[in-house]
Amino acid sequence: MLNELYSLSATLKSKGISTKEWHREYKPLPKVTAKAPCIRIWLAKDSSICGIESISAELAQSLRKFGNNQGTFPAFNIDPLYRITDKKQLSELERIEKETATPDWDIIKSLCVNDNWKESLVKKVNRSLQNISQTLLSLIGNQEKPERALFAELVHLASGFKNEPDKSLKTALEKCVFAKIQKQEDISLMLAMLFHKGDPQKSDNDDTGTSVSVFLDLFDWQQYGYPVASKHITEWINEMLLKSSLPSKSTQSDCDWSDAFGMPFVNPDEPMPSVKLSGFDVTLRSMFKGQPCQYRYEQIDDGSYPITKENRSLIKKSLEWAADSDREGVTWRKIDKNEIVFIYPSKLPEVPPRFASIFGSSQADNSVQTEARFENIAKEFIRALRGIPTHEKSDSIQIFTIRKIDKARSKVIFSRNCSPEQLIKAAENWEIGCSNIPGIDFGERIIPFPLQVARIVNNVWKQNGELAQGQNAVERMKYYQGMELLLDIMQESMIGNYLHILLTNSSGLANYLGNWVHGGSKCKDKTSEKNLEKLKKETLLLLSVLGLLLGKNENRKEKYMENIAYLVGQLLKISDELHTLYCKVVRSGDVPPQLAGSALFVTAGETPYQAITQLSIRMNPYITWAKQYRFKNIKDEGKESWKAAWYLKLFEDVANKLSIAMADSKRFSDFEKAQLFIGYLASFPKSEPSAITTANNKDNNIGGSDNEQ
Repeated sequence: MLNELYSLSATLKSKGISTKEWHREYKPLPKVTAKAPCIRIWLAKDSSICGIESISAELAQSLRKFGNNQGTFPAFNIDPLYRITDKKQLSELERIEKETATPDWDIIKSLCVNDNWKESLVKKVNRSLQNISQTLLSLIGNQEKPERALFAELVHLASGFKNEPDKSLKTALEKCVFAKIQKQEDISLMLAMLFHKGDPQKSDNDDTGTSVSVFLDLFDWQQYGYPVASKHITEWINEMLLKSSLPSKSTQSDCDWSDAFGMPFVNPDEPMPSVKLSGFDVTLRSMFKGQPCQYRYEQIDDGSYPITKENRSLIKKSLEWAADSDREGVTWRKIDKNEIVFIYPSKLPEVPPRFASIFGSSQADNSVQTEARFENIAKEFIRALRGIPTHEKSDSIQIFTIRKIDKARSKVIFSRNCSPEQLIKAAENWEIGCSNIPGIDFGERIIPFPLQVARIVNNVWKQNGELAQGQNAVERMKYYQGMELLLDIMQESMIGNYLHILLTNSSGLANYLGNWVHGGSKCKDKTSEKNLEKLKKETLLLLSVLGLLLGKNENRKEKYMENIAYLVGQLLKISDELHTLYCKVVRSGDVPPQLAGSALFVTAGETPYQAITQLSIRMNPYITWAKQYRFKNIKDEGKESWKAAWYLKLFEDVANKLSIAMADSKRFSDFEKAQLFIGYLASFPKSEPSAITTANNKDNNIGGSDNEQ
């Protein structure tokens, strides 16, 4: 990751793009939502709390807090003041929350019994108010500026809270909350700060509720020009912190060796910086001396790859620039909650194409990407990439993904450098590969995005068309491996492996939907219709991936549609359709839940010769009936006699081809099973009904050919 981001820093510098640098311990506030507000606590000159209010999401986004896991300032997290588990008390609280009238003060006071601030939280709040605040003030320095005077006053007032009953922050906070409730101000917010609805089955220490982010501010801020909770003060504090962390000139002159990028190295003696990405934090590179393997080469912590402080800052700023929310779909794309893909060129054009959009999203079914089509996105992307002026065109495009391994570690799990033309060619080949299937009766072909492929491969389907996922989805294929398929860098053995997984997992879906469609089944209600449409979409995506994997193995549809496996699939479909026609005409539409071809779908994949033998026996009465029915000249919808002639002709054509090539010992490979799947779901060759009827009227051979038997 360091090498990739260092090259990005050079790209940004060459383009004259300045990036904002934040001190490593000056971190963003949690994201503000309706369920997770940020509360400003106004401190008066007498160290009392004189006001509580919500901070807007826009303002909170520009604010920061200094510190670490042991404490932060001027913002930190607290728990609701009291915990309620008694059913009667919980119902009483819910009644108060729903009422619009003035809440009963005595009842609210009676609920404030079980203290929810545990000892660990009290100590952490105390460290934030007493220790972290003083550390931050000392790093800011003693310059005579109104900003410094403002912050010094806030630190002085905050340090006035002691871990004593009448002097604690909790006591002052409780008084202010009670006062606002009595004045009927922000009732819902005050109740949320006051009470946590606990679980009686859990212990007090394990059930303290959702923490609340609070930000301390000075009520009399006007004389200083700005409140503490402002963009101006936040950026000023950051500037002072960065100045305090600069190495001295004497230290720089004493260094006698270089870092990994050739700059004079002075060991910062601190961990590498971390960056907050969408959904998780990532430390750029963290080596832990507790791992014994490092001692083998006597390169402990970051000694194996030293990075000077200046380069650490450049790398951190580069990642923050690439991960900016405004560049989603351009330089990055969220894959899942713990994985992000980054992509950027060696030269930045004035209007960069949406590089990351070509990969799509693994969460496509739940986003606007659902309505997007790969072919449209690819066309727009290729046009934009080729339209870049010559002097702005890149030599290379860097692609890599970062995955959060656990709470403390993250890792680059995929990295690739390609040229713009390679990426264009890959997108074009992807569309060609996913189009490597014949027409389908039940829907238009859907080309999946690369990041969708893993979900399609991993989905396990039951024989009834339902997903068989447990609490945790199967992850035999990783999301980034869809990009390996796109860039054509996946090993042939891995392609075969994922094809095997896909066939095993999706056999139930192909069999179920084929049986449903061939049988002309009808949905009972709107819910069933929605479920069927979803299954059709999943099957269309499945077929596109099968076509793609077959294409990677040099199996083009023009060729494999004449192969045994595909023809066996078509024969199963013909049998289903003829069986259905028979049931509609002879049995008054009573179609069985499983048709003749569908019943042998699984067997055909394992022992095709035996499946064809059984099929010929099962289909004999239906074929005999069809030979008679084809001359009836019936045109009723669903009972057309010309269909019998058509199915017989299709059956004869396929059977003749199979009789020549089929061997008793034949077993299908996974690539042949894929062709079987496609053949079972693909459309029949097109024929005109009138032509079929005319041909059969001229042929009075009631018995038909031998291969119809």
